[in-house]
Amino acid sequence: MKFDKNLTIVILAAGKGKRMVSSTPKVLHNIIDKPMIYYTLKEAAKLDADNIFVITGHNHEILEKYLSDNFPEVIPVYQEKQMGTGHAVSLLKNFSNKKWESVLVLTGDCPLIKSETLASVVTCQQDGNYAACVATAILDNPYGYGRIIKNQDGQVKKIVEESDATSDEKSIREINTSIYCFDSNALFDNISFINSDNFQKEYYLTDIIEEFTKKNLKSLAFLISDGDEVLGINDRIQLSAVEKIMQKRINENLMASGVTITDPNSTFIGSDVFMENDTIIEPFSFIKGKTVIKKGCTIGPFAQIFDCEIDVGTTINSAVIKNALIGKNNNIGPYTYIRPGTVTSENVKIGGFCEVKKSIIGSNSKIPHLSYIGDAEMGSNINIGASSVTCNYDGYRKNKTVIGDDVFIGSDTMLVPPVHIGKGALIAAGSVITEDVPENSMALARSKQVNLPDGAVKYRKKKEVQNKKELKI
Repeated sequence: MKFDKNLTIVILAAGKGKRMVSSTPKVLHNIIDKPMIYYTLKEAAKLDADNIFVITGHNHEILEKYLSDNFPEVIPVYQEKQMGTGHAVSLLKNFSNKKWESVLVLTGDCPLIKSETLASVVTCQQDGNYAACVATAILDNPYGYGRIIKNQDGQVKKIVEESDATSDEKSIREINTSIYCFDSNALFDNISFINSDNFQKEYYLTDIIEEFTKKNLKSLAFLISDGDEVLGINDRIQLSAVEKIMQKRINENLMASGVTITDPNSTFIGSDVFMENDTIIEPFSFIKGKTVIKKGCTIGPFAQIFDCEIDVGTTINSAVIKNALIGKNNNIGPYTYIRPGTVTSENVKIGGFCEVKKSIIGSNSKIPHLSYIGDAEMGSNINIGASSVTCNYDGYRKNKTVIGDDVFIGSDTMLVPPVHIGKGALIAAGSVITEDVPENSMALARSKQVNLPDGAVKYRKKKEVQNKKELKI
């Protein structure tokens, strides 16, 4: 987006959030799988502003580390003493210059705000050359919010905080959303006139509107029609309520793009997830991170997928999959754990109660049930029998197993790497393989069976005698 005048954005995120009862800065509490400030910054960044500042405060090092790692273009400004929003914005005076024309101010705890709404507030201020455009909303229950007081011309005369409002003022339902766009000169020429003569003994940014009124500088209210966009978060109850709205928004966008979500109320999908059409998401699925799910997949029920790419036509049932690349037409689950670094080709089956870690699985290969495959490289058309294990860890290092194409491995086989199983080999059930197996060979590595006549009878008699002795003691 581009505006007629230069734009600077200021996001207020210094508050401790006492009602969160947490040592974590309030704006770093998660909505789904991202800190709430992530959503605010993501939308603000779409405005293509010249500068974005974030005012930090409580445990500022943690927030500043997050900003550095995820939004390096953002400039943090530390508010050492929490003296109110007016004081916070006044810190920007040291950074401002003649190029600054409009300053958009919003809070870091409004994750539902949309870039289109922010752009409308900026356009309102710039087109009318107002000293300020104040974003407002009408709420059925305005308790806790600052009230918008207007003059006869409908312009904003002042904003009164809940704690300082009279009975008549508290009856007003149009509230301040804490989103403003200011003319830069009007803002910084008047912000020093704000005082702390109020219930909280803080410097309220809202008081600058009254300063503008005294000097015949005009402020206009911009009414936001969707009150959900401006819901703030002050405690974990509100955090949960906002998360539900965010999840509903994400799910509905996906359904509008051709994804079937059979029960949106029990499906939890992150904002960075991308899905192609004709995919079906069953209940109690958790899909997060930068996951990509391609056309025609069926996910769930009870799937947990994090930072994965799932190719066309794959079915995943009751599985946990992290940082993996899953090929076309795979069939995974139930009760399967696929760990980071795993890559599967097409038509792979990984069945019930299996675990795969940092392995490559070739096309048409099967690990049907009860097996562990770790640090392995498997070719195509391989069948792994039940309860088989690649014993990849020797107590000091992880070792690699390589299995060639067309190999059959019998049930209850232990492969002790480093070991290479040649193409077309067959491993007998119950074997412990410690050496390479050549192509097309059959490997059998188990002790010879011994049958002792009446051995079971003798064993039981021995145990009965032993039990009697123990009872006498």
